[in-house]
Amino acid sequence: MTLGLNLLAVFAFAVKGLAGFGPALFLVPVLSLFWPLRQVVPYTAFLLFLANLPMLWLVRRGLEPRRDFPAAAAYASGLVVGTRLLVALPEARLKFALGLVLLVFAVWSLVRLPTAGAAPPPDAAELARLTLVMLSGGLLVGALGAGALPLFVYLPLRYPPAAMRALFTSAFGLGTLAWTLANWQAGLLTSELVRLALLSLPGTLAGLWLGARLFERLPQRGQMRAVALLLVPVALRLMGVF
Repeated sequence: MTLGLNLLAVFAFAVKGLAGFGPALFLVPVLSLFWPLRQVVPYTAFLLFLANLPMLWLVRRGLEPRRDFPAAAAYASGLVVGTRLLVALPEARLKFALGLVLLVFAVWSLVRLPTAGAAPPPDAAELARLTLVMLSGGLLVGALGAGALPLFVYLPLRYPPAAMRALFTSAFGLGTLAWTLANWQAGLLTSELVRLALLSLPGTLAGLWLGARLFERLPQRGQMRAVALLLVPVALRLMGVF
């Protein structure tokens, strides 16, 4: 099991190193084919928290505190509320919803590609929109473990890759800490899941290193299309299509 988790982590976190998001899009759906979602989500949350510590250092120069810190707080708030939904809702409905969200994301990524050339100024209107997007995205991820669709639709249309990467990383840095604590408080994060996450760190760090080295070399459109195509069969499986 440990080898499989590390291989999955290498691939998932290479995507994170490339685009600033991505590991939960692969970790949660794939693991959900074998584990209950109430085990997959706390494992993923804790692993993402560990992974975001070096990522915050890598993107530190691209951070915009006035924009990124309120966005991160809104995302963390959504995650905490979403965790309560994870505890309360039936497993089958959660997996179907996860598959549906991933399928919508995949189709959107294939049809409507990001075109932002420069980040908008962090004025009051933009900060309000960003807060709403982050809050709703956190709510979805807290309940389903992945699929922050509002973020993946809004941010690429408004922010260039470097700014989007800094936004994702700052939001996920604070968010995964709040998410991990919420899962622990709800009794979902067990010592066995913590152990498995720690054993997955070699693959996680290898994936982050690989993604960081490839970030400037691969086109963003190719990254988005590759992510989308890989998600389609997993999404359909979670929805019970086959």
